[in-house]
Amino acid sequence: MHMKRELTFLILMVLLSIAGGRAYGQSLSDYLTDCERKYGSDADLVNGEKYFYPYSSSDGDPFFFSGSESSEIRIKGKDFEGQSLRYDIYNHLLVLDYEDVYGGTTSLVMRNEWVESFSLSSLQFKGVTGPEGELNFFQVIMDSRVSCLYRWSKEYQLNLSSGVQNYYFTEPQKEAFLFIADEFYPFKSTRSFLKVFNDEQQKAIKLFIRQAKIRVKNSTDSQMRHLIEYCNSLPHEDS
Repeated sequence: MHMKRELTFLILMVLLSIAGGRAYGQSLSDYLTDCERKYGSDADLVNGEKYFYPYSSSDGDPFFFSGSESSEIRIKGKDFEGQSLRYDIYNHLLVLDYEDVYGGTTSLVMRNEWVESFSLSSLQFKGVTGPEGELNFFQVIMDSRVSCLYRWSKEYQLNLSSGVQNYYFTEPQKEAFLFIADEFYPFKSTRSFLKVFNDEQQKAIKLFIRQAKIRVKNSTDSQMRHLIEYCNSLPHEDS
């Protein structure tokens, strides 16, 4: 198994190195198809493992968006456009759907450590080592000196209200963080958001929030982006 994992890594790295600067001219699924032709249909030799869906009898699903999204993904410095991706936020897995050499649809789990960033609809995500020290994908609201990142998840719960035991997935749940100087600062409200900053900055930010009529807890992505832009415009200790 250890040798097989090493071979898996070697195969994908060879394919990516051959591609060079032509990543935009050939899709990621083309690479996977080429690999499948050369090395067989074993998905473990392509990139990770096949994705199996064990939740068919459950209500809801584990994904950020239920269907595949036409997305861009960046792997080892190479960009691939027009990929069909699903983000499993219960298991924290990125799933690629593509057509194999037999005309069927194959779903593969992408290796988190190789994926630098990806998009879902208009939302941007990137791989970040989180506050617990584990690699995860965070939605990027703004990536700057003061960054704002969201980590999404779902819970898988037992529903006993109907008298019949069945499981369901909750709606997506968000954890919000400011990321400053390689440190994570969680926040849930205006109060916890302001605590991240010094007294002088707090006064300015509080006034801005009031004038812009922003409620941090229920803010839209665009409102939060506007707020973080303002936070980045304030003088800071390194200036």
